[in-house]
Amino acid sequence: MVVLKETPSSTKEFDAEICVLKGEGTTIRRSYQAYVHILNVRQSAFAKNIEIVNNNALGLPPSHSAHNDDDEGIVLRPGSRAKVRFEFAQRPEYVRPGMRMLFRDGRVRGVGLITGVPEIKA
Repeated sequence: MVVLKETPSSTKEFDAEICVLKGEGTTIRRSYQAYVHILNVRQSAFAKNIEIVNNNALGLPPSHSAHNDDDEGIVLRPGSRAKVRFEFAQRPEYVRPGMRMLFRDGRVRGVGLITGVPEIKA
């Protein structure tokens, strides 16, 4: 038997601080969809919101590859770091802050750290 301090609950959305590692000729912007791996969770998710951050949870220097297009919003390219809110495409999953994640979509690959999960509205 496992005793938990909190009642675990699943969620469709989570915040993560990501770093885009590889992917020539591809840009990541709002509504970008990728396959996300978080421990035993493997599911497609899309980016709902992207914001560039200078102080990040990964302890890496600020990004210089991300920029803000007036027409299309923030665009991420290889080497970019940002805070992104992802939403699972199919079903809710159990994730918690501090979990590591990996995302991929064809030739684009990136890593990240889950920084938060939105509160459940009762």
